[in-house]
Amino acid sequence: MRFAHQHRWLCVWTLIFAGNSLCQSVPDQLQTLFRQGAEQMHAGNAVAAEASFRKATELDPSFAPAHLDLGLAQLKEGKLLEAIASIKKSLELDPSSLGAHLFLGIAEYQSNDAESALADFRQELKQDPKNVQALTWLGIVELNTGHPELACEPLDRAAELAPTDENVLDYRVQAHMAEAKQSYTALYKLDPASWRLHRLNAAIDAQADDHKGAIEEYQLAIKLAPNEAELYEGMGWEYRKLGQADQAAKAFAEQLRLTPGNPIAMYNLGSAQVDSGQENAALSLLREVVKIYNHPTGADYYLGRALAAGGKDDEAILAFQRATRLNGEMQWRAWYQLSQIYRRLGKTAEASTAALKCEQLKQAAFEASAKEAEDWRKLNTASAAALSNSGRQ
Repeated sequence: MRFAHQHRWLCVWTLIFAGNSLCQSVPDQLQTLFRQGAEQMHAGNAVAAEASFRKATELDPSFAPAHLDLGLAQLKEGKLLEAIASIKKSLELDPSSLGAHLFLGIAEYQSNDAESALADFRQELKQDPKNVQALTWLGIVELNTGHPELACEPLDRAAELAPTDENVLDYRVQAHMAEAKQSYTALYKLDPASWRLHRLNAAIDAQADDHKGAIEEYQLAIKLAPNEAELYEGMGWEYRKLGQADQAAKAFAEQLRLTPGNPIAMYNLGSAQVDSGQENAALSLLREVVKIYNHPTGADYYLGRALAAGGKDDEAILAFQRATRLNGEMQWRAWYQLSQIYRRLGKTAEASTAALKCEQLKQAAFEASAKEAEDWRKLNTASAAALSNSGRQ
């Protein structure tokens, strides 16, 4: 089914070569044959195109483009061995012909000669390093011959050159997923009881929004490696996603115990303590984190909440004001907290300004999220339609 996409690429590229590379010195009859061949390829009549290009080779057997376009027509018809012979003849006459190694590689791959195909794709890239089609085909063949680790690099390069090409992105995702699976399998063979496998399973569960499953995997990993601080950190964030801030705080406390002085662990624990109502315990940690970073971070927001809970409004205002320079949810939440403190202090004008700013930022975030969701819906709809269409070919 995927091959149908690649065949359409072939048709497009055929038209680039057919009829466009002729100079004025080429005889009129040869030009006519090339033009006819191109028109027939446009019309989807590869058989007639082959006939025109074959006549061109007979008219001038030394003219490399005629053999190349003949090979492309034959490739379109599925005459693989004939296509290979024609394209090789064109390369014999003109070794520097752009695109010839690309299409020779396609024909060879379709003929189950992956090794020769890879060599030709690499040769094409020596001549034209930014050829997206050659990079993509190189990645496809490496992937389909069981070498996803070799497929990733050319597909990454293709994606850089053609960031909106869905075929490129599709194969790039497949390659990286296959490479990850390959590494996972190797890790399992080395040690089926490895804590790293449980950590990887936890990451997979977390991406699937199965936070309970992720926590169970982290717990299994911790039994095997109780001194790995990153396991407690990962488990702590999964507890936070479930709204269990008290359990998160316990996990982050272990992370900090194993990495004393680590500002990330201090922030994790302090912020979780604030969320679980332990503001007094969080104060010293968050003050230290703010001091270490010396620029606005999420620690300022949580420090503001801890200070406000303790009735230290003046200090809380300063912390929240720093937090309003952040981006995202914490920014509008900081403005909300400021509006509450100003209202409590009887500063009506300041409270109204802060509340308005909060609503503006919150609305902008909502609209951006809605647009992202709509774009994702459209992408999924288009992908489903493409899969349905390819399945009917």
